[in-house]
Amino acid sequence: MLSELVNFLKACFRPSTDGYARTASDAGGKQDGLLWYKDLGQHLCGEFSMAVVQANNLLEDQSQIESGSLSLTESGPCGTFVGIYDGHGGPETSRFINNHLFQHLKSKFLTRLTL
Repeated sequence: MLSELVNFLKACFRPSTDGYARTASDAGGKQDGLLWYKDLGQHLCGEFSMAVVQANNLLEDQSQIESGSLSLTESGPCGTFVGIYDGHGGPETSRFINNHLFQHLKSKFLTRLTL
């Protein structure tokens, strides 16, 4: 199981050409009622856009885009991580996963690839 995850993650790696990358949270997005959107953000190899439409005022779902170093050091492999977390377990569950999963993956799995 672990080797399959590592192989999957290796396919997401791309070397950084200029060492510069930003996450989706750097420039923030815009909100219009239940719609949240980010027109353009910088991806490791170009640009991206993102939109979220809520069904109600309580935001249960979470999403994230992380672009840049996929290890605990900036010199490690670079790539993009996209997470979409369904809030069926409640807003606290998806928020916790959004705030902790990527860092946990970096510390447990991705740093092994740079050794």
